[in-house]
Amino acid sequence: MLNMRKPILSLVGLLAVASLVGCQQAEGRKGDSKELSQEQIIDKGLEAFEHLKNGEIKLESKIERKFSEPTSDGNTHAVYTPTFEGSFELKPVRVRGLYTNNGTSQEEYYDAFHEYSRPKDSSEWEMFSYSQENKQPVGVNQEAIRFFQTQKDKFEVTKKKDQYVLTYKSKDVNHLLEPNDAVLQGPVPIGVSYFENSEGSYQIDLIVSKENLTPLGVTYTCTSNSSFAKEKLTCKITYSKQNTGIQVEVPEAVEKLGGI
Repeated sequence: MLNMRKPILSLVGLLAVASLVGCQQAEGRKGDSKELSQEQIIDKGLEAFEHLKNGEIKLESKIERKFSEPTSDGNTHAVYTPTFEGSFELKPVRVRGLYTNNGTSQEEYYDAFHEYSRPKDSSEWEMFSYSQENKQPVGVNQEAIRFFQTQKDKFEVTKKKDQYVLTYKSKDVNHLLEPNDAVLQGPVPIGVSYFENSEGSYQIDLIVSKENLTPLGVTYTCTSNSSFAKEKLTCKITYSKQNTGIQVEVPEAVEKLGGI
């Protein structure tokens, strides 16, 4: 019996060592994503937004304007609080959901180039006559992501408990913000107005999970100070059910209007 116990004890010891090594390897793999360099986080984070395909989205925004001169109705101050909640696909672009602003609401549908809307209690859809390219409420549009991929050295990374926040800032109104406003602020329902030779600032925070760098949301913080008005914007977008195969239903009336 004594001779048999030695091999058994040896086997138990080997199993314990193997288990310990396995745990250490698992811990190493788990820690790998948390030990990425700032450059890797920026690169992989932007890539994650580029590869975002579909999901659900919730948008909450507030823009405040203090006008230099009274408007036609005598106001010198205005606050808008638009929201949007719905689902989206990005390849091809389709977005559908409920839009609200200061007490009014309507259902909206977007394809790659057009916006369609109907009041909440109506069955009639209307198509906006002007192009909505890059303006769909999807958090951040793909053209902006392509631009940000050329600006990786200008991003900052903030590490939180279970998130990475990738931040890009600019105050270059003349050469960047004003000429590229439709791309940089496109998904915001009501953005600030950048004017040439005026002051302004732009900040976008792209938020991804630490665990697998899944896009979690986007935050915009923008200001403008011109002869027209002083403006301040905050817009928070959160994603859910990312890349789960969600399909956006095209309204039948929109199909008849030529939408996709």
